[in-house]
Amino acid sequence: MDWLVSALGIALVLASAYDVFHTLLNPSGRGTISRLIFALSWRATRRARRLGLAVGPASVVAVIAIWAATQVVGWALIYTPHIPEGFAYSHDIDPADFVAFWEAVYFSGATLTTLGFGDTVPIEPWLRVLAPVEALAGFALLSASATWFLQLHGALARRRSLALRVSQLEEAGFAESHTQTPRPAAAVIIESIAEQIAVARVDYVQSTETYYFRDLDERASLSSALHAAWRIAEAALASPDAEVRHSGAVLDAALRDLAQYLHGAFLGGRRTEPPAAPEVFERYTADHRRGRATG
Repeated sequence: MDWLVSALGIALVLASAYDVFHTLLNPSGRGTISRLIFALSWRATRRARRLGLAVGPASVVAVIAIWAATQVVGWALIYTPHIPEGFAYSHDIDPADFVAFWEAVYFSGATLTTLGFGDTVPIEPWLRVLAPVEALAGFALLSASATWFLQLHGALARRRSLALRVSQLEEAGFAESHTQTPRPAAAVIIESIAEQIAVARVDYVQSTETYYFRDLDERASLSSALHAAWRIAEAALASPDAEVRHSGAVLDAALRDLAQYLHGAFLGGRRTEPPAAPEVFERYTADHRRGRATG
């Protein structure tokens, strides 16, 4: 049975590494474990007011913890058949006092976190090669986790900046008064919004997890600002100025593209025909207002 235990360990290590790769390095940003954790947490906290704001950050921590635990257990299963014969112990440790699997978990955890206490040392040649590989995997996991936090922070900052910009234009009555704005300036403003919408679309693809972060500030919430952006696009399309109409068409296309992605990825499924963009945005707003904290 030793080979079966080791094979199970290898499978766990590879499964965890595969999920890390697809979450952080794959352009689609869709790891199986991470997607499942975020989706389950989102559904569980839809009606919980205060918990709703924590679902995104808590899910990130939970996913990283699962990655680390899977790596520790996977490597431990690889080591278990070789305990105690494949290891040397310090003089005050009797390996007979410990269950082989838990001793392997201890050694695996110390190796993955690069603590290296030195009380348990592999002596079989291939184990002496394998232990540094696990330490390297642990360092890579730590680096990947830190990179993930930075990646999510950047995507969220861009999304909130876009929402705040649109909210400010809405408060200034831009959709109703853009005909009074110098037309070249109005076109530039509208196209800048379209560009930021496209960036948000890319961020949702590459950092899917950002969908599950709710915003306390309504003005910085994209789920609310998209309605205002749609009104700006409609007003621009009705403008008598050709340049403004062109910019409105660009914004309209960007919003429709984002609506199609939101429907396929989060709100309706890829196999169903997406409704009109305003209806998708209504569903998006409703999905994010559930569990929203107030104050």
